[in-house]
Amino acid sequence: MFPLETVNPRDLLEATVTAVSILGGAMAYTSGYSASRAMQRGQAADVLGQRVNEGIGQGFAVGWPVALIAFILEIWI
Repeated sequence: MFPLETVNPRDLLEATVTAVSILGGAMAYTSGYSASRAMQRGQAADVLGQRVNEGIGQGFAVGWPVALIAFILEIWI
């Protein structure tokens, strides 16, 4: 069994910033990638906006498990 220790507030803040950065990066990457593909195809502005929104959703779906794992590792180690 692992010993139960209190978490230093500074470590908690660093872990939170790390997790949010990973999540934000994943969302920015996927939305930018979707937007660039839509622009290459010459799609209309409303379609481009839809692709950006879909990319943000995909980035969230992919990024939150990774961000959670990073948060746990940052607290644990």
